[in-house]
Amino acid sequence: MKRLLVVALVVLAGCGNGGAARTSSAPSISIQPSATALPAFLRVTGRPNGSLVAVVWRNGVTTITSRLGGAKVTIAGKAGRYTKRGRLVAMAKTYHDGVKLKNARGHTLWRAKVAKKVVQIRQGETAVRYEFRHYADDRIVVRQGLVLIGTVRPIEQGAELVDARGVKVGLSSSPPGNDMAVLLCAEMPPDLRAVLTTAMLRHR
Repeated sequence: MKRLLVVALVVLAGCGNGGAARTSSAPSISIQPSATALPAFLRVTGRPNGSLVAVVWRNGVTTITSRLGGAKVTIAGKAGRYTKRGRLVAMAKTYHDGVKLKNARGHTLWRAKVAKKVVQIRQGETAVRYEFRHYADDRIVVRQGLVLIGTVRPIEQGAELVDARGVKVGLSSSPPGNDMAVLLCAEMPPDLRAVLTTAMLRHR
């Protein structure tokens, strides 16, 4: 079944490829879902009427528009192959236990290993960088080792994303999901984060 996921996000833009997670404070702003009808299944906004990530699936083709790295880029996907300006970003391979992003040589760049209550985000096949833990109240807590990164938690209208300080940084019209939690994985290069978010949304 097709889903519409609307997310407002305020602190995740501007992470360079391979850069470390950012810890700077975000300005306090009002976060509201867009009231505009969207031909999209994922939309992330970072400022009033400003799209940070938008994902559209049509006729077997995926189009991702992203500003996660600052500048606007468009990533096109078909049959799991995602490209930017004709160059391969990653191949997204879906398995029964998660998703792998691979390069042109078939080497694993990032992997989401999904278990019943825990998801591991790995760099390569084995290096665990983040863990998502699911709780009975539908919260998803994101940690890097023992360090709390943030939480996806249910609200009446869907879900909200909060950082380690409890500051709301995102709002979704859908229930909490691992796709939304991927947005907190700021060590992942922005283009790969956009692709993995899309792949995890489809893996729900």
